[in-house]
Amino acid sequence: MLLYEGKDSFLEETVDFKKAKYVLLPVPMDITTTYLKGTKFGPRSIIEASRSLENYDVELDFDVRDIIYTSGELEIPPDAGEAVEVIKKTVSDVLMERKFPFMIGGEHTITYGASLAFDKDVVFVIFDAHADFKKNVLGSEINHASNSRLINKRNKVVLIGVRSLSKEDRRDLEKADVLTFYAHGPFLDKDVLKLKKATAGKKVYISIDMDVFDPSIAPGVGTPQPGGMLYIAVRHVIEEIAKDSKLVGFDVNEVRPLGENNITEILAAKLIMDIVALIEINKK
Repeated sequence: MLLYEGKDSFLEETVDFKKAKYVLLPVPMDITTTYLKGTKFGPRSIIEASRSLENYDVELDFDVRDIIYTSGELEIPPDAGEAVEVIKKTVSDVLMERKFPFMIGGEHTITYGASLAFDKDVVFVIFDAHADFKKNVLGSEINHASNSRLINKRNKVVLIGVRSLSKEDRRDLEKADVLTFYAHGPFLDKDVLKLKKATAGKKVYISIDMDVFDPSIAPGVGTPQPGGMLYIAVRHVIEEIAKDSKLVGFDVNEVRPLGENNITEILAAKLIMDIVALIEINKK
């Protein structure tokens, strides 16, 4: 495997790989970022922020203890295509060990790399302010702004929280029949039902671009957009997905540290705890 022991551990826990259920993969990738650089420092900052949290998730009444192994940061080559292959190989290795992989990033391209390690029947539910459906950016098809399009070539994609895209992107989303929930309206019960129809009984991978949140609670991202979702709303949607589907992987990405203002990293770490707790609670 490409994994090696990390110096720092999520929630300040040292968990033996053989005993762990989950494997956290820090992916410091910041190759194709087109606006604010710095997401390669996100993984380390999230891990550091997690140490301020309790292991016990009081909202879900679950203790996230002794189940997460924290890998050292993946060594990412400077070429985006090669980086995707490293991520694919690493996630595949974790799956071969019958462990549950999840990543922290890093630019959103990491999700495309992970998608190649999963079967084609896995549904990718992506929380993102952006559609990420560009055909190419600056002459490169593998790009953080093409992430959803690349994944959709092989796996079904559902987008939640979108509020930034071009007319061409919207046309292409409709043509590709990508179920998209835009952020300019509340997430209603009818939307939950539509989402669950697409995910119930399916294997699901959840990807959270932190810019899906409103910048007031998550300012530390590479491409912030006003009018975003709030923490409770996002957690509620994930909870509904977890009830009726089988989660097989997830990632939290696009964190760009802002120094002492680390509320974005705290939110990311708390989300990780929530998702792990929800998976354990809803195991069938």
